[in-house]
Amino acid sequence: MRPSNGFTLLEMLIALAIVAILALAAVPAYLQPMSRVESTQAGACLLELAGQLDRHRLEGKDYAGFAVAGSDAACRLRLSDRYRFEAGVPGEPTWGGMTTDPVAWQLRVRPRATDGHGAQAPGCAALVVRDDGRRGVMADLAGAVQTAADRVRRCWR
Repeated sequence: MRPSNGFTLLEMLIALAIVAILALAAVPAYLQPMSRVESTQAGACLLELAGQLDRHRLEGKDYAGFAVAGSDAACRLRLSDRYRFEAGVPGEPTWGGMTTDPVAWQLRVRPRATDGHGAQAPGCAALVVRDDGRRGVMADLAGAVQTAADRVRRCWR
């Protein structure tokens, strides 16, 4: 018999199977911290949009008419394919792309994707910031804004 100078087909298939198993274990370990970073960036962007809304008011206008989608915030532009930024009125269940009340507002951000990439922690369907500076969360998109300190701390990271 002559000595073999390469891999047999069986050895190569075993090596590929090992690499595939390692990749399956490594990808979720990589995506979870990335998702956490993105949700933190979305929360920070929400605060930046709130600052722009306050500047809109200081320019002699009221709070009504601020178009969230029209904002030139770089963070909103960068995250808009994965997150939806919306405006509403405290105490009302409707959300849209523009503020409607002249004296009160709230902004929220929620993930667009349902595949888990960019998703919030369980029970944190959306992050909310209000005109009085308070942060809140929504456990589901149809529910009320919750401002309990432990929930806010867990969701806003």
